[in-house]
Amino acid sequence: MIDLGGAKVASRARVATPAAAPDAVNTEASAAVAPVTSTFSGVADKFSYTFPANSITFLRVRQR
Repeated sequence: MIDLGGAKVASRARVATPAAAPDAVNTEASAAVAPVTSTFSGVADKFSYTFPANSITFLRVRQR
C-alpha cells in the first residue's frame, strides 16, 4: 500500500523502470540500460502498486 498522506493527486502516474540484461553496461557509444515507460491508472491518496521484482521503479505522480 502506498500512502500519500491525503495529498490531492491526479489519477494517473507515469512509470519508468530501467531494463536491460543483468550484465549490461552503458558506455559513451551504447545505451544498453534504458528506461521502459508506461502509465498507471488508479492513483489516489492511498493505492496499491505491484513493483517488478528486484527493480528500481519511479512513479511520477502529479498533484492536482
